Amino acid sequence: MNKKTPGTHPVPDGFEIVERKAPFTQANGPFYEKITGEGKLIRAFRVEERHLNSIKVVHGGMMMTFADSALAASVVHETGRRCVTIKMNSEFLSPAREGDWVESDVEVIRSTRTVVFVRGELRARGKAIFKADAIFHYVHVGA
Repeated sequence: MNKKTPGTHPVPDGFEIVERKAPFTQANGPFYEKITGEGKLIRAFRVEERHLNSIKVVHGGMMMTFADSALAASVVHETGRRCVTIKMNSEFLSPAREGDWVESDVEVIRSTRTVVFVRGELRARGKAIFKADAIFHYVHVGA
């Protein structure tokens, strides 16, 4: 039996809801994740009405919020280190609409002692809809 996102849409096989969320992402989620056979993290969300702008496509702020979250999650997954965004450049390629399943495809380009360079895209309906590249600063989360 397939899990369902809010509404009537099934969650694709292999995806689990992200439980470790910050308060800001809780307000924008739920987000889902899966690890591919190659060990790559994919983060995703189902577009709901509350994610839309006045012309009924996903609000740009939601796309940037989700992309930032997906890029950072991939950094944590690949390096084991927490990080904060220093800079993110984005390109809006095509709109996402209510009911779309949006997935991330992220690549960690280079990691130094203090920063990490990342790029990725968001895909829906089999095509790229958003691209981003970012620089994150590693942070120490103290006890």
